[in-house]
Formats: sequence, C-alpha cells, structure tokens
Amino acid sequence: MSAKDKSNLKIAQVVCVVPPYGGGIGVVAHCYASELSRLGHQVDVFVPRFDVDPDYKRNYNLRLLRPLIRSGNASLVPNLYWRLKNKYDIVHLHYPFIGGTEVINSLRKKRFIKKLVVSYHMDFVGEGVKGKLLKYYASWQTPRIIKTADKVVVSSIDYMMDSSIRKFYLKDKAKFLELPFGVKRTYRVRPKDPYLLKRFKIKPEDKILLFVGGLDAAHYFKGVNYLIDAMKYLDANYKLIVVGEGDLKKTYIEQAKSIGQENRIFFTGYIESDQLPDYYALCDLFVLPSVDKSEAFGIVLVEALASGKPVIASNLKGVRTVVDSGRNGLLFEPKNSKDISDKAKIILQNTRLYAQFSENATKVANMKYRWPQIVKKLEEAYLEIL
Repeated sequence: MSAKDKSNLKIAQVVCVVPPYGGGIGVVAHCYASELSRLGHQVDVFVPRFDVDPDYKRNYNLRLLRPLIRSGNASLVPNLYWRLKNKYDIVHLHYPFIGGTEVINSLRKKRFIKKLVVSYHMDFVGEGVKGKLLKYYASWQTPRIIKTADKVVVSSIDYMMDSSIRKFYLKDKAKFLELPFGVKRTYRVRPKDPYLLKRFKIKPEDKILLFVGGLDAAHYFKGVNYLIDAMKYLDANYKLIVVGEGDLKKTYIEQAKSIGQENRIFFTGYIESDQLPDYYALCDLFVLPSVDKSEAFGIVLVEALASGKPVIASNLKGVRTVVDSGRNGLLFEPKNSKDISDKAKIILQNTRLYAQFSENATKVANMKYRWPQIVKKLEEAYLEIL
C-alpha cells in the first residue's frame, strides 16, 4: 500500500444506531467516523434509517439502510450485503448489532470484505425469555464474528476478562486492542449557566447530582430507579437532574412521586448534544448507577471528568477502569441506593476532598480520554492489519 493510499482509506463503520439517539455504541461510531474523516479518510457509516436525524451535524457520509424487520436496536438489513461487497479497505462493525452481524459474517466467509475490525462493546444480557434468546444468539454469532475479525477493539481488558469473549483473548492476545472511549473538547471546566440555575431554582447551598442516559427499555440497565430511591436518604438541599428520554421516563417520574421526591428530581427530556456540556457544568457530582455488565464503560463518566466533576458509579468491571476510586470519584455497590447516597455525601460534604477529586478528574480526562489521540491509535491499528 502506497503512502498516498495510507492517507486515504475507504472505511465503512457499521452500527445499529447513531446520535442523537441516546446510546454509547452510536456515540463511539460517530466519533470514530468524525475523527477518521478529519484525518483524511473516506468514511461511510451504515445504520438502519430509524431514529436518524438528517440535520445532525456530521462530516462523514451517512448511509441509511432499510430494514426488513426491526425490534428495538435489532434490524434485519440484507441490503447491507451489496453495499459493502468488495468496496472498502476496512469494514468496522460495532457489535452487538443483531441483523447486521449476520451480513458481515456472510460477506467475510465469501471473502468479500478485505479487512474486518470489530468493536466489542458489551455482552448480551437480559432476563426471562428475552434473556434466553439473546444468550442463544450470542452463543451462535459471537464466536463467529470474533474468530473472523482481523482486530477486536475493547474499551477495557478488565471488562473483557469477565465477558463471553475472554477465552478468545487468552488464545490470541495480539488480535485485541484496548482502546478507551473518549470525549470532545467541548467538555471542559466552565462556569454554571445562569439560565439553568434559574430554570431549576438552584440555590448556592444546593448540591446537584446529575444523570445522563437513555431512559428507554433498551437502557433498563442504567439503574435510574436506584438513583431516584437514593434521594430519600439525602438532605433537602440535594437535587437530582435526569437528562434523557425514553419509554421508562413516566415510570421514573411516578417513582419519584411515590417516595415524595418529585420536587427535588427534575426530568429534562432529550437535550441537544451542544447543550449537554452546560448540564455537566451545572452539577456538583455525576452518578452512573448501572446494574449489570450491559454497561461496559460509561462514556458519560468521561464527559463528567472532562468537565471537572467528581463521579460515583457502580462497581462494575469496565466501569471501574474509568472511576479511579479515591482519586476522581468513588464506587458503590450495584443496586444499593443507600450506598449511592453515602458515597455522594462523602464527596459533597468534604470541601478539600471535592477539590482534589475535581482537579484529578480534569487531568485524567485530558491525558487519557480525548478523541483525537484515541482515534489516532485506531488508525494505526487499521494500517497495521493492511
């Protein structure tokens, strides 16, 4: 491959969702594509046409797929076959993508994809009949896509060592690349917005907790119900802002009312990405109360750190690689509302500790979690396998 070719790769990113839909998989694919385009590569992002905002700012080519069948984030997209066949230097699949993975496996088997990179975002987790179906699907598709990939990208080795692909890593460590998720430069330390202070009637003595994430059934694992429940253990000057939209929002609102906390918990609905940094600036502490390994990393944690905010989060593998407990935040027991409130008090009632955590948060975000340096490593991996 010539020097000219190396500077202008044809790259396809294949993903089940893209922003502004609230989901980490979509955010990662979008940021990869944006930075790779900035580096001079031709990047096409293939995604089912549902929940796609055509006016969302992008510097890459968005290729919409018409699914035959759709259920949640799963979409059967056989037309992806002809749109990828022998057309790209690199095909990068963001897994899981039920309905798209099967197409990639078929193309790979017939050698119609030159090089395949797979971002393994998380294991399949679910309860009841749905959980059994997902487990069956994973036992069938996950080994195939991992074995056929030229490179597998994971957000942390910590998460992967407890995941269903652990055995593949131990067998061939050279195939795997640990690459954390990143944060945009728009997330930085900034003053609290006067309009938002007025909107939420925030007083100088108030302590503001923040959650940002999807509130739909697909994001049940975010554990928002435990965070809401934690508010009953906190004093009246503690307030919670919940940013996000979805079909579970009404349930959470009713829960807040049922425990008498509706006046201290604010549900904002969907917030545009360019406004989100102001919400991080508004808070004093960010909380990620996820309940199981469907949460493999937590991009929102990095966004909070970059904004100079201490964080508290569930002690889950992967998540705990972002929270440096005792330096930029604290970890609490999953599904434990009392522990959430206790950890919040430890940080917010100690001015000196808070200042140390805040300083460390900004430092680690700038050193480790900025998208340009992360995607540069991804580009190097692409060139290596080519």
